[in-house]
Amino acid sequence: MREIEPPFEIELEGITIKVSEQELKSQRVFYIDFSGWKKNLVITVAEKQWGDKFWTSIPEGRQQEAEQIGKLIANFIRSKRKG
Repeated sequence: MREIEPPFEIELEGITIKVSEQELKSQRVFYIDFSGWKKNLVITVAEKQWGDKFWTSIPEGRQQEAEQIGKLIANFIRSKRKG
């Protein structure tokens, strides 16, 4: 398992949001701080029955945001590895 990322910032719809990664019961979760722009969000990667992975919110209900922000997080982490 890779190391937990230190807190970082990404841009969503032209606004900078803060992201911090934590481990909770051996599950990686990302805490999204919108700084009052929207209600804060917790997301993680889940796995479907056939092994397909997807981003989801905790608690469920903000799936579209989880998928959108999850992709930005994944891109950020991948770009750090290449750099």
